[in-house]
Amino acid sequence: AMGNIGQNVELPQYTEGLYDARELAMSRMQAEAEALHAEGIVGVRLRAHGHRWGGHTTEFFAIGTAVRPLRADHHIPTPQLVLPLTDG
Repeated sequence: AMGNIGQNVELPQYTEGLYDARELAMSRMQAEAEALHAEGIVGVRLRAHGHRWGGHTTEFFAIGTAVRPLRADHHIPTPQLVLPLTDG
C-alpha cells in the first residue's frame, strides 16, 4: 500500500459503482420511454454531477426525448448517428 503513495491508482469498487449508476440512470430513462409506448429515444445526454457535500458522491442524469408516432399511419424514420471528427 505504501508503494502507491502519490500515484494514480484505480479503485475498482468505485469504478464499478460509477458504471452501475450510469446503467441504472439509462435503464430508468428507457423504462419511462417504454411506459409512454415510445419507439425510441433521441437526443440522449448522460450527465454526471458531483456534489460538494459528498466528496465521493456522483449523481447521473440520463436525459432524452421519447419518440412515438402521432397516428397509426405515421412512420418514424430510423435516426442516423453522425459523429463529427473535427471541431468544425
